[in-house]
Amino acid sequence: MYKKIPHSPIVFFTIQSTLYLTGLTLPAFLIASYTGELSAAESEGVQLEKAPTEIILDRSRTARIYRTREEQREAGLQREVTPWLTVSGLAEGEILFEDFDTKEGPADDSGRDDSASLQLGFILTPVEFFSAETILEYDTDKDKVEADEAFLSFETDPWELSVGKQYTPLGVYFSNFVSGPLLEFGETQAREVATLTYGPSDDLDIFLTAYRGRARKQGKNSGEWNWALATEFWLNDDWSFGLSYQSDLADSDSRLLEDNNDRYAEQVAAVSGYILWAGDWFEVTLEALAATGSFEELDSDRDKPWAWNAELVHFYPGTNFEISFRIEGSQELEDEPRYQFGPAITWRTGKNASITVEYLHGEFEDELATTENDDPYDHVDRVGAILSVAF
Repeated sequence: MYKKIPHSPIVFFTIQSTLYLTGLTLPAFLIASYTGELSAAESEGVQLEKAPTEIILDRSRTARIYRTREEQREAGLQREVTPWLTVSGLAEGEILFEDFDTKEGPADDSGRDDSASLQLGFILTPVEFFSAETILEYDTDKDKVEADEAFLSFETDPWELSVGKQYTPLGVYFSNFVSGPLLEFGETQAREVATLTYGPSDDLDIFLTAYRGRARKQGKNSGEWNWALATEFWLNDDWSFGLSYQSDLADSDSRLLEDNNDRYAEQVAAVSGYILWAGDWFEVTLEALAATGSFEELDSDRDKPWAWNAELVHFYPGTNFEISFRIEGSQELEDEPRYQFGPAITWRTGKNASITVEYLHGEFEDELATTENDDPYDHVDRVGAILSVAF
């Protein structure tokens, strides 16, 4: 069920403040030079280890500060405070307008959502083989500071073990837009996670994860230990592929079984995969995520959700500008469109800042998304903008 969200002026303060801090004016961001091959961290001379997907994304000419959750986590400048402590940050302001219509006419749920967030990352490396990483985040929607990730890492090439609060490796969730793709319903975060990574070369990574999620079998008082497996690899400088599997989709942050107190009769797993091609002028990603079975606790029209997302990005080498096109779809995914498509434009307003503006049109089917009066939605139009500044 969608609800009308009141306007919050704090996002305008954030945008004005970040523009001031980065010294931007309207003419400046329209003509600013763009060095797309360098990430924010690389511009400070910091060398970070990268998974195969990140290597290919770095080779593209994107104007975006980040396009995946992993890139967002490493979007800051990684400033070295001491030889064993680095600090980074990411500030964002976002505006989203949504206009819903039913078959009878405009819906009352249309509205506007303003939000701002601040992310601070800390990496403590007292010795070469051990590090502790924490990502603190403040979001105006939640109005509190919390640790998005906090974990310890032990590394000896080609192995790495990370233990703590983090995300499972199910899905990559490529996005060049303000709004995340529909398949983000599979994104899973847990407080008790252990991930073992094997990277024998720059073109291959394998992840094995054990975690304890919130979902549990009916009659049990605590969450069960589950697992996830993923691999990412690239064939050459242009092509990358990935596959992932998670034993329990009910543990995802979308809480598919929330109305059932996150209890299930039988576990339902999830599988995900992607293909990425990156060239000098274009980049194409195709990603899908699906439940492998049906949830007994859900109605038959929404008990086996899946979604896919395809994006085409056109770069303009030598400029600070790019345009993206998205088409995505879902089936049996509650409250989401059957199809959604539209363009986005991104300006790299400086070495460490970007602005993205999007328009998306979504078409609904059946009665998976309804108003508060249970009238099915027919379509939705979304216009959004986000300013991202890494520091």
